[in-house]
Amino acid sequence: MNGQILPDKWFVSRELRPEAPVRLVCFPYAGGATSVYTRWPAALGPEVEVAALALPGRERRIGEPAAVEVELIAEAVAASADRPYALFGHSMGALLAFEVVRRLRRYGAELPVHLFVSGCPRPDQPRGGDIFDGLSALPDAEMLERLVRGGGLPAFVLDEPELLELVLPVCRADFGWLDAYDCGDEPPVPVPITAFVGTEDASARPEDAAGWAAHTTGPFTQHLVPGGHFFLDDNLDAISRAIRTGLGSPVA
Repeated sequence: MNGQILPDKWFVSRELRPEAPVRLVCFPYAGGATSVYTRWPAALGPEVEVAALALPGRERRIGEPAAVEVELIAEAVAASADRPYALFGHSMGALLAFEVVRRLRRYGAELPVHLFVSGCPRPDQPRGGDIFDGLSALPDAEMLERLVRGGGLPAFVLDEPELLELVLPVCRADFGWLDAYDCGDEPPVPVPITAFVGTEDASARPEDAAGWAAHTTGPFTQHLVPGGHFFLDDNLDAISRAIRTGLGSPVA
C-alpha cells in the first residue's frame, strides 16, 4: 500500500458525523453511483456515518475514465479507517466489498467489523443464465436493452443521447469487471457477514446467497426482503434496522 490515496476523493458523506462510533462504507451496484445511498444517513441515524464509494467516471469524478480497481479502493478504505467501520454492497458492490476485505487482509490492514452483502449470490457461484451476465460482450444497444429489461436502467435513458454518452462507459467498466470476476481460492474472512435477499430476485435466490456462510469464520445471517433485484429503496427501514443490529457493539 503506497499511502498516496486521498480518502475524500473516493467517498461522499452527505452528513458528516465525527462523533458516530462507526462508519458504514456503501458500494454501488453496477452502473450505480453514490446517489443510491442518499437516504441512508437519515435511515441509519446519528450513531452511523454513511460514506458512499465514489467510483471513477460518474458524478463528481465524471472527468475520469470509468474503471473498477479493487487495489485502489482497498487503499482508500484503509486510509479512511479512523474508527470502526463496516462495508455494505449491493449486487456488484457486494462482490467488490468482499474483494476489498480480502485485499485488506493481505495488507495486514484494519478489517471492517461487519460485511453486509445484498442482492448477490455467493462469490464462488458460477455465473451464467442471469439477465445481467455477459453484458460487457454485447453491442451497446443490446446491452442497454437487457439493462432496461432487468430494471437496472430507466427506459427514458435510451432516448437521451447525452445521458447515454455518460452511462455507456460506466456500464462497460462495471460489467466488464463483473464478467471477468473470479473468486479464486482463499480462506474465509474473519468478518461477520449478513446477506439481504429479495424474495423475487431471480439473480440472487436465497439458496444462492446462503453460500456466503462458507466465506466467513464469523457469524452469518440472512434476511429475506420483499421485491426483485432492486429492493433497496422499498425496504430501507427494514434493512437499516438489520444493519444497526448487525453492527451491535460498535453502535452501542
